[in-house]
Amino acid sequence: MRIWTGIIFVCVALLPYVAMLRSGPEQAAGPAAVGPVETLAVVSPHRREVRLEYGRAFTDYMRRTQKRDVSITWIDVGGTSKILKDLESRFATNPDRPGVDVLFGGGVAPYLTALSQQWLQPVALTPGLLDGIPAQVAGGPVYDPQGAWFGVALSGFGILYNRPIVARMGLPVPVGWEDLARPEYFSWVASGDPRSSGSVHMCYEIILQAYGFERGWSLLTRICANVRNFGEVGGTGPREVAAGEVAAAMVIDQYAKTVIDSVGDDLLVFVLPDRTTVIGPDPIALIRNSEKAELGREFIEFALSDEGQRLLFQPAGRKGQLYSLYRMPVREALFADPDAPKPNPYRYTGEGFVYDTKAAGRHWDLVNDLIGVWLIEAQGDLRRAWQAVIERGMPPDEVEALCRPPVTEAEMKRLADEWKDSRVRLRVMREWSDAARLRYRRVADGPTGEGKG
Repeated sequence: MRIWTGIIFVCVALLPYVAMLRSGPEQAAGPAAVGPVETLAVVSPHRREVRLEYGRAFTDYMRRTQKRDVSITWIDVGGTSKILKDLESRFATNPDRPGVDVLFGGGVAPYLTALSQQWLQPVALTPGLLDGIPAQVAGGPVYDPQGAWFGVALSGFGILYNRPIVARMGLPVPVGWEDLARPEYFSWVASGDPRSSGSVHMCYEIILQAYGFERGWSLLTRICANVRNFGEVGGTGPREVAAGEVAAAMVIDQYAKTVIDSVGDDLLVFVLPDRTTVIGPDPIALIRNSEKAELGREFIEFALSDEGQRLLFQPAGRKGQLYSLYRMPVREALFADPDAPKPNPYRYTGEGFVYDTKAAGRHWDLVNDLIGVWLIEAQGDLRRAWQAVIERGMPPDEVEALCRPPVTEAEMKRLADEWKDSRVRLRVMREWSDAARLRYRRVADGPTGEGKG
């Protein structure tokens, strides 16, 4: 069933490189160099197209407006979790000269962690620059009141599905997270790894908060049991959906819109689950003890300006833009632009669910490890157990035994305070690993096989 889709998958995966060949080199030629090159070091989980556009546009902007020759060195260490570990290492080794100037992208939670570790330097922006940027969206902050971080783009988290595959396989149309947990979706769901992708982590965290920890964990267990395999990055799932390798995936809007534009909205559909998702900012911040603090501030102000904001949604070919980024700006007035995404996210109420950004930041690493041990590393045993439960008609007691949270919410709060202690972390993770495999094998054996394995 899936063989015919291989060629499509390869084509979708190669789209960014085809666009590069059509559009020219990574840095488009701007005004002639006018002096010594000033280099800004930016650590970012953003995809290549975002880095290219902001590097090109900022270089051009600084030459036009200030006669300065500026370039950006993009530091790519992986997703947001790896970026936090990289910053921790930098400040532990040389806190006075961390060797990086700006953190750009990755969702709010990592910025709260970085702020709590004193890795960020508050910035006083030009007066009036924040005018036109609402302080909140869907009940959450768009920027830090003390200037430690500023949302540049807004992101929505939802489900991308392949309309023909869903119809051909007779699957229920996935309009909410619960649909991805249904037995019909066994082996038809894609997911990135939340330990390496901030956008995927956000989807998992949203479910834990929207449904409450116990119900949310049960839902995630069944979703992960349905996952065909876990890709490392957040863009893997959307490409697999576009290629027809799977029917649906949890994704951030920008990845969904990128593949929809490539394949067509008659084939792919992106939905925001009603009342159980969030729209939140993708920030930027200055790193404490940056050697280029003044230039870093200039880059932040550019990203928040009308010119920098238009890069998010301006189509390729317009004003030197090489790639369409499919992002939502934070400046509300820009949603009146014909090219801007619709609808206006500031009109989304998110009724019934208020996302707790601070809580997410406090237990970011703990949630990653809990999901990693119980749902990803033990997924082979989890899938076998889930398949056995499905074949036995999904007895409620067996579903509960499979999906019961391994820790209570109170224990999660206690562990979050201890998780920086590597001895505690490794000990608990070993215990979880043994307990996960024992549980899944017992459930797979069924009531008559209690105690086997």
